[in-house]
Amino acid sequence: MLPKEKRLNLKKDFKRVASGKKLETSYLKLFLMFRDNETPRVGITTSSSVFKKSSDRNRARRLTSAAFESVYSTLPAGINIVALPKQGILGVKSGDVLLDLEQKLKYEKVIN
Repeated sequence: MLPKEKRLNLKKDFKRVASGKKLETSYLKLFLMFRDNETPRVGITTSSSVFKKSSDRNRARRLTSAAFESVYSTLPAGINIVALPKQGILGVKSGDVLLDLEQKLKYEKVIN
């Protein structure tokens, strides 16, 4: 899990970023917005309508968090990202989620 200063914590921050640019990968739905913060910030949210069991929501959150921990150092300063895991994330390993996330961020030129 990312340290608290590297995460989005407030509901208003999640809502603000959710109104930004939308990207979809095979396993994640991402919302991006550039703000005036010095470091990148990431927020992960799961829905009980998509994942009925809390253990499934927690696993989806852990897989997403592990992927963002790996790419965090390559994210540009000032970017805020909200990630919503999709149902398909439960059937894959963390390496697959990481690869999918990296490919999409490189394709959209968010990272090099």
